[in-house]
Parts: sequence; structure tokens; C-alpha cells
Amino acid sequence: MNRLLSLVLISAVLITAFSCASKAVKVRKSMVGSEQVVEKIPSKTPKWIEVPFAEKGKRLLFKGEASSVHDSALGLRQAKANAIQNMVEAIRIKARSEFSEAVRGVNTSEQALGQYLDSVVAWTTDNIEVSGIQPQSEYREKLLVRTPGGVEYRYNCFVRLAILEEDYMYARQGAVDQALAVFQDEEARRLALEAKEKLER
Repeated sequence: MNRLLSLVLISAVLITAFSCASKAVKVRKSMVGSEQVVEKIPSKTPKWIEVPFAEKGKRLLFKGEASSVHDSALGLRQAKANAIQNMVEAIRIKARSEFSEAVRGVNTSEQALGQYLDSVVAWTTDNIEVSGIQPQSEYREKLLVRTPGGVEYRYNCFVRLAILEEDYMYARQGAVDQALAVFQDEEARRLALEAKEKLER
């Protein structure tokens, strides 16, 4: 009887031990890949990291980011490159909208209008001086990341860049002038002249 009781107790202990070990393994596995912010530089998360593009005062502002990088200096460089890409895209959208509005109502074919807009938008982005880009803000988050081998640290990096509105206007004016110099057919010149007149008001 005592032997049977001993076997039952040993079995119960072993089952409990295996159950606890199994739960611990599941917990550890579920934590692999999880991230926790352990430091912020500066200490308060800025609102601008949620805003890809903004116009503020006489500046156009662009955000860039790099996520979960191993080196913060590299992350900041990647975030700056991303901000410049975002700048080009935002300027492309802004210029297309303004040139479209400037030639609204002009009697021309869709093909001529499309070619005109593609050209002046591309010229506007090409005319933006990279040397005129101004750094505005940086923000970093240090992350503790759980891995199968333990933990490691990574960074989320954010950068905000700006250009002066007058630099954008100068680039857009260069596109207007280039259109008048390059386009020869009547439809394209009509569009260029209409855009020049409205955008210079």
C-alpha cells in the first residue's frame, strides 16, 4: 500500500513538474521577438513623428524613420534618407495639385495635359536644392528585444527635415520657365502660359 502511494505521489510530482516546464517554455517562446521601449531621446515622444508632411509658417516639413536598427547613428542616417524620399514624393503631390489647379478649364486634350503635368512636376522636384534642406529634429527610442538567445538592443529613429517655402516656389518657377522654353506645340504652350499667369499672381 505504501509502495502504491509512493508511486502515485511521484507520478503527481512528475506531472506537475512537466506541466510547469511546458508552460515556462510556452511563455519564453511567446516572448521571443517582443519589444519594449526602455529609453527615449529626448524623453518625451514628439507629436511630429505621426506627421509625414506639414506646412508650418514659411517651411515645408518632412519626416523620415528607420525601425529596429542595431546602431542609432546608422538609424539616423537611414531616417534622413527616408525623409528625403518622402520630401520628393510630397513635393511631387503638392506641385501636381497646384499645376493642375492652375490649368483647370484650359481647352486641351487629356494626353497633352498629362504630358504637361508629368514634365513640370518632374522639373519642380529636380529643381529642389538638396543643399537647402535643413535638419529640424531628431528622436530615438531604445528597444529591448527578446531573442531566442536572450535579449538585444535596437533603435527606432526619426528625423524631421525642412525646406523653406521660398525654395519650393523657386523650384516651381523654374519648372514654369522650363516649360515655356521647351514646349513647342500650341497645346503645351497654352498650358504653360496659363500656369505661369496663375501661379505668379
